[in-house]
Amino acid sequence: MTTIGRLLSKYREYNNLTQLDLAQKLSTYSDDFKNLNSVTISRWETGTTSPGYNKKQQLLHFLVSTSCMHHIDECHQIIQDAYKSLFQPLTDLFNRNYQYLIGNFPELKIDHSHIHTLTHFPNRNEHYEHIIDIETATNVKGYYTVTTERLRTLCEHPSSFAIICERKKQHLGHFVMFKIKNDVAEEIVHHKRKEYTVTLGDLCRPEEKGTYYIHALYGKNPAIAAWLNVYAYLYLFRHLEHIDNVLIFSSRKDGPLLTKDYGIELIKKGYDDFFGFEWHGFMSPVENILFSDMVVKQIF
Repeated sequence: MTTIGRLLSKYREYNNLTQLDLAQKLSTYSDDFKNLNSVTISRWETGTTSPGYNKKQQLLHFLVSTSCMHHIDECHQIIQDAYKSLFQPLTDLFNRNYQYLIGNFPELKIDHSHIHTLTHFPNRNEHYEHIIDIETATNVKGYYTVTTERLRTLCEHPSSFAIICERKKQHLGHFVMFKIKNDVAEEIVHHKRKEYTVTLGDLCRPEEKGTYYIHALYGKNPAIAAWLNVYAYLYLFRHLEHIDNVLIFSSRKDGPLLTKDYGIELIKKGYDDFFGFEWHGFMSPVENILFSDMVVKQIF
């Protein structure tokens, strides 16, 4: 049975629906399912056949719209297990296409036990300094202006996501996201406001809907980058009910190439005359990130 098949079966079981009932529900949800029947549902559930990528994405969006992802424990666990299996595909992807995005140092023996929540980690101030050093070095001179104190304050907000990869006191990678208010996200994605000026007052409460802005991402090799991304996918899924969008602002010329497989949409691009770089603002609903073509292809 495929992941999609298991989800549909658990959804029907929880809601006491027949396969015909589900086919009728789906036919009213999307024109893509207008000719759907119980035989096809049965084949999807048993894994005899599988819907195409577009239909899989529609099915996942349907299940989100019914809140089954979080209200049905079995469905919640199925999805979490699926995202955990992204590690190897992401490692392979980074190895093939994104070696210039990360340091690509020789492989270390790294697994999920080396991933830690930054705000509860010993000597975290040193790690904040590492993040600032790396982000300063990878941005145009003078553009990254976040201080250690401000980064610590933002990372320790209850709605923030801040993880590091650490081994033998070495900082090997980080992934930092802040949940900002949607109007702030609109300003940033159109470059009407510098993304590094985000303050504590721009952040959302954990239960408040907003946009997760990816502030910093770095991995010293493909495996580290893959682990960090797996944890980010899991976090977004677990908090799906309280997220509207995901935002990336890139000052890299290759920004569109680096983001093209991840469901993130280019909203606006331009040129910053003061700092002298081409910029790209990307933003998409969180479901488009969680169920992008790459993700659906690999785990659903």
